[in-house]
Amino acid sequence: MNPVNLFRSAFRRASVQPTLCFISLLVTFTPPAGVAAAPRPEAAAIASAHPLATEAGRITLEQGGNAFDAAVAIAAALGVVEPASSGLGGGGFWLLYRASDGFATMVDARERAPLGASADMYLNKKGAPISGLSLDGPLAAAIPGTPAALVHVAQHYGRLPLSRSLAPAIRLAHKGFAVTPRYRSLVRRRLAALNTAAAQVFLDQGKVPEEGYIVRQPELAQALTDIAERGREAFYGGERAMRLVNGVRAGGGIWTLQDLNTYQIRERVPVSGQYRQVRITSAALPSSGGIVLLEMLNILRNYDLTRLPRSTRVHLIVEAMRRGYRDRAAYMGDSDFITVDSKRLLSPEYAAALVATINLENATPSVTLPPAVQPRAAGSQTTHFSVIDKDGNRVAATLTINTAFGSGFMPPGTGVLLNNEMDDFVAKPGTANTYGLVGSSA
Repeated sequence: MNPVNLFRSAFRRASVQPTLCFISLLVTFTPPAGVAAAPRPEAAAIASAHPLATEAGRITLEQGGNAFDAAVAIAAALGVVEPASSGLGGGGFWLLYRASDGFATMVDARERAPLGASADMYLNKKGAPISGLSLDGPLAAAIPGTPAALVHVAQHYGRLPLSRSLAPAIRLAHKGFAVTPRYRSLVRRRLAALNTAAAQVFLDQGKVPEEGYIVRQPELAQALTDIAERGREAFYGGERAMRLVNGVRAGGGIWTLQDLNTYQIRERVPVSGQYRQVRITSAALPSSGGIVLLEMLNILRNYDLTRLPRSTRVHLIVEAMRRGYRDRAAYMGDSDFITVDSKRLLSPEYAAALVATINLENATPSVTLPPAVQPRAAGSQTTHFSVIDKDGNRVAATLTINTAFGSGFMPPGTGVLLNNEMDDFVAKPGTANTYGLVGSSA
């Protein structure tokens, strides 16, 4: 049975959400011994969360771009037409696979905490988290990585100039997109968080726009145009950087020009594993998604799921997820700063030890697997897309500004809606973030 379908089925029933730990993955079929490798795809394919973004990728491929150029076009377009989910003010992880030599890498464009951030910045004098401080307003915003990712992927892996790949997104920002029921629902949730600059863009005279209302973003179009012409300096330096910093600080945030000037993309070796005849390449730390996913699959390899009743399959998948997320809460963090024993977590011996704790008849109470993870409402703000070109190059990228419409804060004169990714840090060990995820000091 297709493991992706298995997980899709289980995610609909479990109390954890896959988007929370950035499960970006590339899945390839590993043929049995003696069988020839799969041929190149007959045609390109794109899957994204919005038809206008998919169209941007298609146009880029037709203009001679490869999957990496198309990924830049799709990511930029999603940031225009899905402002609740991603954008220049956010970040993400990009898994790239180059067919010519089998090279795979993870482009880490995750948002970075401002250099002035501290471990207790969201706690009151009694050491308790201050409600909303890590979610609303500029103090909740980390330094964006998406602008740097667009430039990096285009320059190092694409065929087309950045101006060609960003052209569809620039047109969409000028022309606008029609409000959908989903947009109305998400913006209604965040009305109180939107500052004046954001409200002028995303609302209709201060009210939730009606379905079909056209949202135009001329300042965002200019930001994209400047990046297309001048690269990363157009965002992380010069006048736009000054506007970003001044706007954030005027609103009570702590950004500095140094925060923007020193932001760097990192390329990391993805994590990889095998589930039966499927080879999986997924995101490495600081994304926990890859390790969590492979840990789950290592557990499930010990069962012949195709021969079990459906109820037992779902039970086992949820139990595997329960243990993977327990380990996420207990051990995982940014490997640039802490030591995570990934080799042990992904070893067959560790999977076997976890299997021994699973009861086929009864669910394991999560509270017996400390630190406990309490269920919360599902997140729907992170976006994902996948693209493969006719040569077999492929990209799987997960982008976000965290909760719907991020921090709700747009520095005046920038057109850039900022993330509230600081809530992904643990405000206090053992305290849940907005998604109900509990973390340790790691």
